[in-house]
Amino acid sequence: MTGIGPVEPYHPDEADGPHQDTPSDLLWSKSSRAGTRWAALPRTRRRLVQALIIAAAATGTVLTLRPAPATQAAPGLSPWPATVTTLHYKGRGTTPASYRFEVDVARGSPVIVHQVGAGLPELGATTTPRLPLTVRAGTPRLITVRISVYKCAALPPALDLPHLDLLLSNRTAQQQQSFLFGGTYPHDLWTDLRTTCFPNPASTAPTSPGQDTRRDLTRR
Repeated sequence: MTGIGPVEPYHPDEADGPHQDTPSDLLWSKSSRAGTRWAALPRTRRRLVQALIIAAAATGTVLTLRPAPATQAAPGLSPWPATVTTLHYKGRGTTPASYRFEVDVARGSPVIVHQVGAGLPELGATTTPRLPLTVRAGTPRLITVRISVYKCAALPPALDLPHLDLLLSNRTAQQQQSFLFGGTYPHDLWTDLRTTCFPNPASTAPTSPGQDTRRDLTRR
């Protein structure tokens, strides 16, 4: 071999020049080289590295066990109309077979009442004011529902829990919602139905299976 300069030590895996150790940030490995580096570290630094490893493991455990945050509703999205709309009975109206209700929206965008049904196929319902009716949150609206009878003979023997069916909508959805009532409204409604269909106490029941003394009424 000819040349000028000192002879450099030969490394078979480095034909281009002398071997130099490259600084490494590796903290843990299964190679023997890493073990040698670990043993060469000062005791205080090894303790610091061990403390960092333990802290990192504990942090990872906490993050793993922490429950996922609850899904939040998209900003600006109103709740579904049926969940924020309530209907309260306010007593009889000024005309026969009419009943007053208060429609209240708790929050969110305005709710529109498109339809009101009497809850039974034998009954019809008309409203004052006429529909659609817009109800804004925090501003209840009064609505008067007049109930009419299509066919007295088809009425059930009693009305335990009469209800009204409302078709509601807002910016989020359109829903059909039934509102059941107890207390005064069932009493008032059934009293009016008996007065209309059974004006005589003796006519409250058929006289025979083939004869029915109840009157058929069309929508008023």
